[in-house]
Formats: sequence, C-alpha cells, structure tokens
Amino acid sequence: MFTYLENSTINMGDSYTLLYSFIIRRLLDGFGVEGDAAAREGTRRFGRDRAITKRKENMAVGLKVNMATLFGGVGGDLPGDPRFRREKQELNPEERVSHTLICPMADTWKAYGEMAIGRIYCEEFHSACYGEYCFNFSRVNLAKTLTQEGDEYCAFNIILRPQDVPDEYKAQCFEEFDSDYVPPVYEHHPPQGKTGFNHLSIKLYFYLLDEAAKRFGQKGIAAVEAALADMAHDFAMRMKKSAKEQGLPMTLAFVKDNNPWEMEPEKDPLWEGYTDNRAMERVKEKFVPVLLADLGL
Repeated sequence: MFTYLENSTINMGDSYTLLYSFIIRRLLDGFGVEGDAAAREGTRRFGRDRAITKRKENMAVGLKVNMATLFGGVGGDLPGDPRFRREKQELNPEERVSHTLICPMADTWKAYGEMAIGRIYCEEFHSACYGEYCFNFSRVNLAKTLTQEGDEYCAFNIILRPQDVPDEYKAQCFEEFDSDYVPPVYEHHPPQGKTGFNHLSIKLYFYLLDEAAKRFGQKGIAAVEAALADMAHDFAMRMKKSAKEQGLPMTLAFVKDNNPWEMEPEKDPLWEGYTDNRAMERVKEKFVPVLLADLGL
C-alpha cells in the first residue's frame, strides 16, 4: 500500500512516460520513417539538455565531471519511484555498472502496447545524456533493456577512462590530475516529485514539439496538439481511478498533486527558456481544458 505522496509520484511518473509515447505515436502514425527520425532527435536533444543541466550544477559547487558525480553529486532531476528496483554493482569516477530489475517506465509502455516506442527512448536518451555529461568522452553500453522483448533486466555499463579524455579535460574530470583539488562541501538536494517531473515533462515535450515543427511545420504541430488531447483524456481516466482507489474526492487540489504540469502553466517559471512554438500556450489551450472537461471540474 502506497502513501498519498507515493501515489502522487507514481501518477506523475506514469504521466511523464505516457507523454512521450502519446507524442511519438502521433509522429510515427503521421509521418512514418521521418516521424521516427524526429522522435529520435528530439529524444537526444532532451537527453543532452538534462546532462548539461546536471553538469552545470555539479561544476558550480566544484565537483569533478565523471561517473560518480553523474549518478550522484548535487542532486538529480528524476524523483524516485517506489516501484523501481535496481541492483548497483559498481560506481566510481571511471564507471557505473548496474542492472535495472523493475522499470516503471517499461512496465507502463508494455501495458499500453508501446514497447517499441519505449525502445526508442532507451536507444536514444541514455547515450545522449550520459555521453554529453562527460563532454562526450564516455562510452555507454546498454546491452539489455526491459523494453526489448526477451531481456529480463536493463544492463548499464557506462565508462569514462582517463586515457579517453584529452589532457585539457583530465583535471576537470579526475581528482588525480588536479594536484590542488580540495573536495567541496556541498548540500545534496534530493529531487522533489512535483518540481522534478514538471521540469522533465516540460523539456521532453518541448524538444519533441520543436522537432515536429521544424520537420513537418503546421502538420507536425497539429500532431503534437492531438497528442496533448490524448494525454488529457488518459490522465483524466487514470485520475478518476486513482482517486477512487484512495477513497478521495476529485478536486483541483488532487489533480495538481498528481499532474506534472501546473494547471495554470502561464504562472509557472519552469517554462522559462522553453517557449518556442508557443509550447506553454499549447499546453494551456489543448491539454488543460480537455482534462478539466473530462473530470467535470
């Protein structure tokens, strides 16, 4: 039995996951192979953005840029899901080796019959994000993923070897190449559910919308708008089920606690820097009214 906060985190995590598959489904159905290319490039851009954000945060407090800080450091942007299970095998400045045993994202895509779309995410996001974080000197091996039929776990092996890093970057990445280095004292900030999934959902949607607009013009934008309506209908259905299971009334407060996006996005400062193609306005016009109408609010 999950707590109210845990259920909210689960609902926001599933919404983030489904936002991806609803948009990609529209791109694939509408534009075929070219839609697949747009999906992959948008996913890579999203991954690079997340990496750059984390790298800046860690460097700002004086941390080195390596595997240990990629999977640690100041904090993360992905709130923990109580359903998630991982077996950590190795984590040091040069490598991260782990097996993901239960991935809620993969389980959600499987439940919706969208494992192939989940596979696109796995193929493109991880390499882009983990590579960009270490200035593209790391090597990312994702030998198995739970989005691949027959794979029983995700196998991550991410490596940053000093011999692969140019001399001018070595001191930035490894303590042993910086004789004057003093490890900083800093405060670790665990990611918060609402803020974390809000910002991630904004970024993910923004880059997919931007690729659709660049490649397909108004038809691409219309496809993403249709996906927003798909998302609203699905979210309303899931919220009715979640509220009923928890014995709670359907209120705006409940919706806000479980929705990654704010219901008044124009008041949300996290949209700053992600405004091209009227991205925020489209959420306000194509997602929020549909959701409220479905919920009778």
